Amino acid sequence: MIKFGPSGLSEDFKDTGLKTVADAAKWIKSKNLDCFEYSFGRGVNLSTATAESIGQAFNQEQVELSVHAPYFINLATVEEDKALNNIKYIMDSLKMLKVFGGNRCVFHPGSQMKATRDEAMSVLMNAFENLYKIKQDSEYKDLLICPETMGKLGQLGDLEEIIRMSQFGDDVVPCIDFGHLNARTIGSIKTKDDYRRILDRLFGGIGESKAKKIHVHFSKIEYTQKGESKHLTFDDNVFGPDYKPLMELFKEYKMDAYIVSESAGTQTRDALLMKNYYTMYNI
Repeated sequence: MIKFGPSGLSEDFKDTGLKTVADAAKWIKSKNLDCFEYSFGRGVNLSTATAESIGQAFNQEQVELSVHAPYFINLATVEEDKALNNIKYIMDSLKMLKVFGGNRCVFHPGSQMKATRDEAMSVLMNAFENLYKIKQDSEYKDLLICPETMGKLGQLGDLEEIIRMSQFGDDVVPCIDFGHLNARTIGSIKTKDDYRRILDRLFGGIGESKAKKIHVHFSKIEYTQKGESKHLTFDDNVFGPDYKPLMELFKEYKMDAYIVSESAGTQTRDALLMKNYYTMYNI
């Protein structure tokens, strides 16, 4: 079943006077949304007790939880202590995900830094293989990990690199951030066929079954010649991309995606705009 929801607490939620993530569960359900992404942006600093209360609140409302591992993860680092910490950050995120009762953990692959792209990807893939083996031997074996397409040209995580990572196993499902892809290609996503090429490449690269259940991040994003600059809202008429052609394709392809709005402050409203358009669109 396709799902729509926000990443984090939007400005209109804060305006209600409610404060905690657990409070957001019933509110998000009242908006007719189906999922919520909790971000450990600056580190996994949540107690098990708090995670349990959040998980219980969302499970009661039947709103699915996903998590985003800390943003500073870089699997392409050559520094041994940082490499070990990166694995710990993802495993800690999986621990909280399991407490939440969720199933999807998104993470940033890494950055090229001073290495060539091939060199950086070689280091990243070796680190990812190590992470994957550790995960397979853990109690989190069945949880999904979702490497994300990234928005800056110097970051690892273009479409082909994410497809390569997602070929490890059934529990690796790509997070396709269409705003990031549009930003790193300097505004290449303009038409339905542009989206179709991305989806068709996913189908060919990872198979239909996995491609249909991709994790999706969506927002309009301002960009420069170096790629992503900042997240925007659906009110922006300059940078794009437009969500409507993608929703039409998701309906036509019978996708089972988990779709997260990352708009800047209006993520709940924009998630609902996507869901309503998807629901109303007739093939």
